[in-house]
Amino acid sequence: MGSPAMIALEPRDEGFVASVPLAQLERLGERPEVCLQGACNAYGRTVEAMREVLADIEQLKSKRTPIPARKMWELGDAVVNLSSELEENSMELDSLNEHLVRDLGINAKRMGTIVTFRRHLTDKGLIPETLGWSQCEKQARKVAEELKAAEGLAC
Repeated sequence: MGSPAMIALEPRDEGFVASVPLAQLERLGERPEVCLQGACNAYGRTVEAMREVLADIEQLKSKRTPIPARKMWELGDAVVNLSSELEENSMELDSLNEHLVRDLGINAKRMGTIVTFRRHLTDKGLIPETLGWSQCEKQARKVAEELKAAEGLAC
């Protein structure tokens, strides 16, 4: 199948516009415009879903309620799912985290930590409902691996 086409997305009006290097256009098949529009739609849906989760988080912050680790996992899950959807269509978003930082206004380091947590913990059900993000943020990978290991011991 070959390597995926590296695409970029830019905000335009109410959505996004995709671009791909001309040398990689053939990787998108006979109808590249359909692939690129699909990427724009998928990215737009992901950004909207993430904005909803971020709004929930902001509401929790305003009430001085600890942020559940599960909420942050949801953000990471959206990123992982978008990446997989693009890959299935022979595309990869060049600097995905940078795109999300730009379009969501989230801190780049935090975005990286969130994605790391999700990549190392594929099952949201392994996260105790009482676990706060503040307990995970500094060592996201380690906490994720400990949660997975604890599940393995419980079986």
